Amino acid sequence: LLKFQRVLTDKNTYANFQTALGMRRIDNVRPYQLQIARTVTSIFTLVSVSTGLIYTAEHEVNPDIPDYFTALYFGLTTLTTVGFGDITPMTSQGRLVVGGT
Repeated sequence: LLKFQRVLTDKNTYANFQTALGMRRIDNVRPYQLQIARTVTSIFTLVSVSTGLIYTAEHEVNPDIPDYFTALYFGLTTLTTVGFGDITPMTSQGRLVVGGT
């Protein structure tokens, strides 16, 4: 996922990536399209990494986070709102992850 960020650096690199995948080469990629792709990739990376970290820190101790998808739910509600309060981190590592993201 982080390597994909390198593909989105400029139009030429992105066009070469399309060619390597066997896709039709699009030469009229606009800079704002690359910016949107970089932003979406960055948000997806942040959510994925924070979900993995909160799951690793909490799944053994916290019965409210039994699996990765519950950790994903917790991460999305925490990152997009102030959280619902139905799941809270119990360990100091979990609180650190939540505070860091």
